[in-house]
Amino acid sequence: MEPTIDPPLIVASLIVFGILVGSLALWIKCIRRSNNIVSEMMTKNRLPSWNIGWVNFGIFVCALIITVFVVQNIATSLFFQLPSEAEEHIALSPSLAIFAVLLLQLPMLAVFYAARRFYPGHYAGRLNAVDLSISDALRQAAPLFLMFLPLIWIVSLIWTNILGGFQKVGWIEEIEQQELVTLFQNGGHPMAMLLLVTLAVIMAPVIEELIFRGCIYRFLKSQTSLLVAQVISGCIFSIMHANLLSFVPLILVGILLARIYEKTGSLYAPIWFHALFNAFSLLMLFITSMSIAIPH
Repeated sequence: MEPTIDPPLIVASLIVFGILVGSLALWIKCIRRSNNIVSEMMTKNRLPSWNIGWVNFGIFVCALIITVFVVQNIATSLFFQLPSEAEEHIALSPSLAIFAVLLLQLPMLAVFYAARRFYPGHYAGRLNAVDLSISDALRQAAPLFLMFLPLIWIVSLIWTNILGGFQKVGWIEEIEQQELVTLFQNGGHPMAMLLLVTLAVIMAPVIEELIFRGCIYRFLKSQTSLLVAQVISGCIFSIMHANLLSFVPLILVGILLARIYEKTGSLYAPIWFHALFNAFSLLMLFITSMSIAIPH
């Protein structure tokens, strides 16, 4: 039997190889210029801290949590019919995923806007230290994304193997992917999938960076050292995604996003990095799903 050619797998392999080569070239260039980018991203401190105190910060966080909880419960009771059995699982469809993303992101944005609009004395602090255009932010974020993406892959591979070891000894049960990942692999109505991709690549990076880097990270750096603030904000960012398989890799992503914010002095840069990361992840999911769909 002749071996079958899998074009999607070949394309994915070429993309990965190109990223590895590009990342290596950028690291070599960085080393030759004696520019320790990791240290620089950790030590530069141009961003204004968010000095609002623990009470006001606690009010802000509680407002985020309560608003998301209330909006999701009201929307669920109005538009969705829950299963009669509490243990019955609702299958995630593209339309349901769109509502889930909107019902998480939009309430957070509403709280952020309301806090800055109605209580400017506490919550309307300056987000950027550098007046960086959107295009300039992309030019700074894209090479950093290319440099650090293989590092994220390595951490993800190590973490997956660790979880596999835990599973073998019975410490954890079956390791599940994020439901959105499974949804993208299975596909759905083209328009619904396109809207979901738009939300994941545009809306989610903007809102999550406003909240996790623009608010939570800037507050934490007013209370502790940069590194500790970056790690804690990265952990909170990862916990919000509620998936064990991606837990440690997303901590690293959160730390990198905070360091990029610190290095560039503009929130546009981590937004671009976040958007590129989501877009690339979805692209690879799309390619691998095509490979699965092709009969071998």
